[in-house]
Amino acid sequence: MPNRRAALVLAAALATIPLHGVSGEPGKVTQILRVEGVKNAYPRWSKDGSRILYESNRTGKWRLHVMDADGSHDRALTPGTADDQLPDWSPDNSWIAFTSNRDGNDEIYVMREDGTGLRNLSNSPARDIHPYWSPDGAWILFNSARDGGPLQVYEVHPDGTGLHRLAVSEDEETCARVSPQGDRIVLLANLKEGHDDVLLRWRDGSHVVNLTRDAAADGWPTWTPDGRRIVFASQRSGPFAIYSMRPDGSNVRRITSPVAPFSDARPSVSPDGRRIVFNRQDGETIGIYVVDLPAEPR
Repeated sequence: MPNRRAALVLAAALATIPLHGVSGEPGKVTQILRVEGVKNAYPRWSKDGSRILYESNRTGKWRLHVMDADGSHDRALTPGTADDQLPDWSPDNSWIAFTSNRDGNDEIYVMREDGTGLRNLSNSPARDIHPYWSPDGAWILFNSARDGGPLQVYEVHPDGTGLHRLAVSEDEETCARVSPQGDRIVLLANLKEGHDDVLLRWRDGSHVVNLTRDAAADGWPTWTPDGRRIVFASQRSGPFAIYSMRPDGSNVRRITSPVAPFSDARPSVSPDGRRIVFNRQDGETIGIYVVDLPAEPR
């Protein structure tokens, strides 16, 4: 864990770093964290909007970190003896789900912010990744190849019970997020045609819709808190940029406009629905940025 002096030096250095990769972006973009050569990835708003949870490789191992929403008071949450990645807050901010290889392969864990209550929820020799809490906190969705095929969507209770696969698909499916209403799931599918699209699936598996349906790569979908829009990343206009659309795939709006070699991905919407925290990457550097989310036309 960095000492106070080191934290102040880092904060001062970050304050002098210019905003990179911006070209006439529709929303106001603010740089929160960028350190040359360091990957600070998968940012997630806390459910009260005051903090950002993320993963960082700044020490050579992937560790979970948390900081205030303005980038201050950064601290490590895991020791760095294993790779801990892909974090997500529980709805009440009291638990963190994440992926770790501390037992030899990627598994789904939960812990309190202070590291207590650590539990392995997946317990499989197969790869288990991308945990996301359901809005009611009753389930954690994740992806696993435990059935011998491509990654599929599973869910499990936070106490490790009730594990089951939600649907069977011939395509690899990841990054599944439950809608605020709890009835639908948006996910990233690596289709057999050879590109990534954003799909919408009813929670009971009864209906599937391809929302993006284009040759460009689309991914990392997430919901706005009111369920009226889906925010995602896409290469349809060049480098990966942040977009939003309605849950039926209509009214697609571009939110960021990074200039190559920069690209934007991994969005997370603030609890008030006004801002998006996301990653902007160039080479080996991944920074954390925030952009305003345009209001939905009525």
